[in-house]
Amino acid sequence: MQKENRVTPNPVTSKRRYSVLSVLLAGFMATSVLGVGLALYVGLGTAYKNTRNLWVMLADVDLSSVQRTMQERMGEVEERSAWVANQVENGNLDPSFQYGWTNAMRALAAADMEVMAYGLVTGERQFIGFNPKDMSSIRRTLPVDDMLFSELAQIRGPATNRIGFPRWDPYFNRTVLTSWVPLFYDGRYLGTFIQYLSLSNLSESLLRGREGLPGTPFILVGGNRVMAHPGLRNWGENTANTLINGADIARSPIPLPTIRDIGDPVLANIGKSENIKIAKKDARQNNGLRLSGLEIDGKYHLIVTRQVLNAAISPVVIGIHFNEDLFDDEWNRLVLASVLGGGVLVISILVAIFMSKQFTKPIRRFAAAARAFEDDDIASADVPQLSGSRIREYDDAARSFNHMMMAVHDRARITSLFGKFVPQSIAKKLLASGNDSGVLPPQQSEATVLFIDIVGFTSMCEALDPNQIIAMLNDYFDCATQIIESRGGIITQFQGDAILAVYNVFDDLEHHADAALDSAIALQREVKTRTFEGLDVKVRCGVNTGSMVAGNVGAKARLSFTVHGDAVNTASRLEQENKILHTDILISETTRVLLANPDRVTKAGEVLLRGRHSMTGLYTVPSEKIT
Repeated sequence: MQKENRVTPNPVTSKRRYSVLSVLLAGFMATSVLGVGLALYVGLGTAYKNTRNLWVMLADVDLSSVQRTMQERMGEVEERSAWVANQVENGNLDPSFQYGWTNAMRALAAADMEVMAYGLVTGERQFIGFNPKDMSSIRRTLPVDDMLFSELAQIRGPATNRIGFPRWDPYFNRTVLTSWVPLFYDGRYLGTFIQYLSLSNLSESLLRGREGLPGTPFILVGGNRVMAHPGLRNWGENTANTLINGADIARSPIPLPTIRDIGDPVLANIGKSENIKIAKKDARQNNGLRLSGLEIDGKYHLIVTRQVLNAAISPVVIGIHFNEDLFDDEWNRLVLASVLGGGVLVISILVAIFMSKQFTKPIRRFAAAARAFEDDDIASADVPQLSGSRIREYDDAARSFNHMMMAVHDRARITSLFGKFVPQSIAKKLLASGNDSGVLPPQQSEATVLFIDIVGFTSMCEALDPNQIIAMLNDYFDCATQIIESRGGIITQFQGDAILAVYNVFDDLEHHADAALDSAIALQREVKTRTFEGLDVKVRCGVNTGSMVAGNVGAKARLSFTVHGDAVNTASRLEQENKILHTDILISETTRVLLANPDRVTKAGEVLLRGRHSMTGLYTVPSEKIT
């Protein structure tokens, strides 16, 4: 690689050099740190700490209330399921005794108005239950999917209460939670007791008792699905159908609105919030409490969340978010302290600017040089040079910048050349050419061409998955490339499943005919003894020697190295003749005469190749020499 002339910077040298850090800090700290730092530490620091402590206190109280509400509701459901299962198991309650069972269900319905329905699931997919609101009976045929738990319970035997994932139920026209428990007596399955809990009721339970209090509570399940939220009460059937794009909502796994569907901008952008660190000495740190802040439309919001680890449905995150109105008084104190501190800071900045004006000139020169370099193409730009400085840091920066520009320029040039040619031999000639055009002069030479094709590749594409085909080709091409390049060959093209390789083009290869034949034999041995991504592959090879033209083709910005000539076409036709002669490798007479030992091949026959007027002698490698 030829070296270009570079201008070596000659930084100014002096007996004494100053540190910009020491000069600037000496003046700035004397006027600002003592005044502004003290004011900000005492005023802003104390106010911020008090405000943050208020946030943590409110968050902890509210989240504990939300978590307790959710646990109480789910605990009641579990206790009710356990009571029914125990009563049946002890023989005190018989689902088949309609009068006794009906009275028990009516009593349960009267005791709890939060559950939408209780009932029994029978083996005939029938749900028989009661509506707590008006004590009316409910009879419905369940979808097949809703019978899965009941059918599994018959096989596995008695089990504890299970909570199903939230889903939209078209019968109730609501999103519901289902609680299941199988009923057994004396080892005999009698049915499944099921309770339907409305998530709208759960949202109302979260708000009950918080009237007039700031903040919006929410419960998330599955990462971004809203299980409870004030806006969930108005989430109806039309919205559900729209979100699921008209799918069968009764069969959808978790048809809950996402954080973007509920109409809460804070919840929709919760992923953009920034964490607020809680001091380790705060006991709440060990309670899973997480604080974060989010600014939307000029207003700051505090988001407080906690993950519930022992929830029936996991993962569940409960949270509350507040807007800045709650902290107006504290914020006003912060603003006042900021204004006072800002006045002192302005004076300090004016003094600092005056003191540092002379020291910033090298920085401006550095920025101007960087912008000039940034606006030009890296590979073709004139490398800007920076002069030295009396300040030690600036002088070192100028040296580093000049060296970096040289390295980046050289790297960009190498990258542009290597990105156009894959073969290393071609890349070396391009680097030695002394220019960045990426073009080598075309040349004519006698060389050997190896053409390889996979047998039955079209049928493989029809029978196999596209991912299998791509994986197999990548594995096969990697193997073939190593074999060819290790013997001095250059792969000029990958044509679908075919490979075109040349020997003795641009590189002087003394025994190029033997190298091409050795590559074909080695590849045949490889495909006969291994698989490629689990697939067996068979290939045909055509080898021909003759005169050809090699050079670059393509556009200025994207070039490709290739070869042209009848010798190339003949190698492709020899590969096709393997089908007729039932051989794996065919070489021409022109290749055979150049072999160091022509007796290593045997005559396979004579054929009239397409485009020829006379018969062409063809030779092959005996099968015993391949295996």
